Amino acid sequence: MADKESDLGLTVKKDQDFSEWYHQLLAKADVLDQRYPLQGFPAYGRFGFPAHDRIIKILEDLLDASGHEKCYFPLLVPESLMSKEKQHIRGFEKEVFWVTHGGLEKLNERLAIRPTSEMPMYETIRNWIRSYNDLPLKIYQSCTVYRYETKHTRPLLRGREILWNEAHTSHATREEAAAQIVEGVRIYKELFRRICIPSLFLNVLDVFAGAEEAIEPYGIYPDGRGLEIGSVNNLGQRFAKALDVKFKKEDGTDDYAYQTCYGISMRLLATVISVHGDDHGMVLPPEIAPVQAVIVPIVFKGKEKEVLDACQKVEKQLRDAGVRVRLDDSANTAGYKFNHWELRGVPVRIEIGPRDLEKSSFTLVKRTGGKKSAKLADVVKEVTKAFGEIFSEMSVKAEAYQKARIRDAATITAIKEFLDTGFARIAWCGKLECAQKLEKNVEAGLLGHEYEAPVPHGKKCIICDSAAKHYGYVGRTY
Repeated sequence: MADKESDLGLTVKKDQDFSEWYHQLLAKADVLDQRYPLQGFPAYGRFGFPAHDRIIKILEDLLDASGHEKCYFPLLVPESLMSKEKQHIRGFEKEVFWVTHGGLEKLNERLAIRPTSEMPMYETIRNWIRSYNDLPLKIYQSCTVYRYETKHTRPLLRGREILWNEAHTSHATREEAAAQIVEGVRIYKELFRRICIPSLFLNVLDVFAGAEEAIEPYGIYPDGRGLEIGSVNNLGQRFAKALDVKFKKEDGTDDYAYQTCYGISMRLLATVISVHGDDHGMVLPPEIAPVQAVIVPIVFKGKEKEVLDACQKVEKQLRDAGVRVRLDDSANTAGYKFNHWELRGVPVRIEIGPRDLEKSSFTLVKRTGGKKSAKLADVVKEVTKAFGEIFSEMSVKAEAYQKARIRDAATITAIKEFLDTGFARIAWCGKLECAQKLEKNVEAGLLGHEYEAPVPHGKKCIICDSAAKHYGYVGRTY
């Protein structure tokens, strides 16, 4: 994917041209290859897919621990099934890919390639639910969904083949479904904490097609634009009624299940890259880094075997301890190797040369900054310790990053001034007409109000001057 010439580093600085920096990084760091001849369908490289896959593994573990069960459902959805929930199909009708032929034979009915999985899932689980004893039912799948993105496609941000995890739950009461929404948000907050992403959850105005309520986490990118990086949706009984997902209650009467769903995509990887990357390349949290530590021999003539033997011993020790380690014994120069692995976000670099061996030591360099000498006998302990330090440093940086990109605005003028660097937080009455009026004045969306935030007592809506009920967030989005 990356050749010798293109592997030498980034040619633009992140704070000068974020878009160019981002595209260069994805290509040069083996994250994505966009040369596949179909727009919105990139190939995921050796440092892209494994990082995304580890994010999904963290999420799957969290879902498993909270009583969800992993399943898999069909990719193709008959048009007659897809159209059962009218609001849902209207929400996706411009984005659906359709299969019209099987080989040379035209199909009697068009088949949608799933843009999301409510319809095939609920068509199936209605056969799994018979009584209240079968509830709650909490399931998930990790898969791909396909949407004919009508906006300008952007790598990892807006694609047509979407790497995806979605959870779906069914409950006996509205109250249980509401409690599940709280749990869904909690799971995502923990996921974001583990991958060092700052979280901002909003009750959004633009809800998922067919949902009653949507809570979405937003990422804010270095150019000030925001992006929805997940969704937690309360579906009520809409899909249950459309697909006849019924259960028998304790009193013997029938009722429709109350349902929720929540999903995330490869946008989380884009957010990690964008928030933490620097002018040298990616900076990845150790838990998701495809390579957690790289060993670079510092070779001098006549000492090659001695140094390489020591490096191989350290490699085995780290691998036996569960560290994803790589020994770079290539013919490239040490400086080239440093740049190569920094670009790919490897958290820890270990340097071993003749002078180190004389002291039975090694040099440890953290991707987040900092260099130290330590005893070879302590290599596993020191690397593990460095991972913890890197996680803490990245977490602190994430909080500071978000704090710098959200500013309180008391006037329309202040909102306009803030939009080039991030989101404006405003006092808002909660009325849709005020949100619409604001959008016309500032040419940016009022995305929604902060989830579980305190009511802004004593504050007035900056649009209509009535009592404020929420903290609203205004920003430009991708």
